[in-house]
Amino acid sequence: ELREVAWRVYPTALDNLGLQEALAGVSERCSIPIRTDFALAEPLPASVETAAYFVVSEAVTNAAKHSAATEIQVSVRKYGPVLVVQVEDDGVGGAKPEGSGLTGLRTRVGALDGRLHVHSPSGGPTTITAELPCA
Repeated sequence: ELREVAWRVYPTALDNLGLQEALAGVSERCSIPIRTDFALAEPLPASVETAAYFVVSEAVTNAAKHSAATEIQVSVRKYGPVLVVQVEDDGVGGAKPEGSGLTGLRTRVGALDGRLHVHSPSGGPTTITAELPCA
């Protein structure tokens, strides 16, 4: 229930600080060290920034709760007209792609005609990649 409430709450940090600083806030709140590679030269559509924020937030939350990870890597880069958001943890893997959080991410990313990939073999690592069209 709490996850559903949080899912619907718009992250006001996006409006006030932008995507990079909003993601820095996610990193600060996480108990696992996060290395971030953020490379964007121009602002993105608000819907894309929002989806990117939720992908990172959900993936980091899942890693902290379920993966026994000691480190998380977040990459946010634009390749042509597509924003690629990747979150990888060094945990035990075995994430269930049909879990409510990942299903919600698929819906959010799909609403933008994007794609969400989850690779989480048993033994790890888990990599979640979202491809979000920016046009």
